[in-house]
Amino acid sequence: MSRTVTTVEDRREQIMEAALRVFAKKGFAGASNKDIAEEAGITPGLIYHYFESKEALLKAIYEERSPSRISREIPEQILALPLEQFLRFVVKQMLTGIEDEKFLPLLRLYLPEAIYHPELAPFMTAIIAQGSQFMEGYLAAKMESGELCKANPALVTELVMGGVMNMVVRRQVLHDPLTLKYSQDEIIEGVVSLALNGLLPK
Repeated sequence: MSRTVTTVEDRREQIMEAALRVFAKKGFAGASNKDIAEEAGITPGLIYHYFESKEALLKAIYEERSPSRISREIPEQILALPLEQFLRFVVKQMLTGIEDEKFLPLLRLYLPEAIYHPELAPFMTAIIAQGSQFMEGYLAAKMESGELCKANPALVTELVMGGVMNMVVRRQVLHDPLTLKYSQDEIIEGVVSLALNGLLPK
């Protein structure tokens, strides 16, 4: 009997969930497809039916759980919003997406792995770039039309996204009480206010 789409999707999800648990225990380099198969309760060969390698499996996990996927799903009308509404939407999507329990294990896995295995860095930087390009394009268009002050849209994008990432790492990896005392809404408001002060025409 041939697999239905639902079965294929369920099996892929099962393998990715098992891989994430194994990577968390053994690290990416220390984990094998045999370990992942045992965790998932399947044969090692079945993994290759869905993912050509361990690296491809990790890449799929990042791509499918990354909050940057919102840049591919955002309705076209969002790009027409005034800056304050646009920033509030994007920063909220980014912060809540990264702090989502589906993505946090990946972040906690990635940071130490990237230090000792720099070949893994492109997985995360590619994901970050997707979100950056979306926001940069919006800012560049608004600056060109005169709605925003002239600035380097790429740098502004990195500063805004970097501010959010800094808060996430301190809150969710370092468990820094100085950042944990703020709610997500307070962080969103702070980032948006700072960006508005620097970008709106005086």
